[in-house]
Amino acid sequence: MARMKHKSRRGISIVESAFMIPILMSLIFGAIEAGMMLHMRQNMLAAAREGARTLAVQGGTPADAEQAALALLPGGDLDFDVIATQPGPDDPNRDVVVEVSVPFAQASLGDMFGLYGDDRMSVSVTMRSEQ
Repeated sequence: MARMKHKSRRGISIVESAFMIPILMSLIFGAIEAGMMLHMRQNMLAAAREGARTLAVQGGTPADAEQAALALLPGGDLDFDVIATQPGPDDPNRDVVVEVSVPFAQASLGDMFGLYGDDRMSVSVTMRSEQ
């Protein structure tokens, strides 16, 4: 009689595993996706800082700042937008701004379900111009 109970428990553990494995895999891949997004954001922030530094400290043009930022961003099929602005010569506001953005769908590992749509991940850096 004890042998019969042992066999029925084995079937229950298979059913429990069938329910738990997809949940655990979703958590694991979700953590990987979040880590990849944070890594991409950190790369974009470093590129925006370098672009702003080129514009504010080195006296470059907005085109130079955009090129400096694009040089630090990963290549491939990612569609980065870099916009650099600097104040006019008589503008009392001496802040330069560099903004870097990329579509979430391109930055993610895989947007299989179309969750991100047309949303973009963007970072912006503002520095006081020394020129």
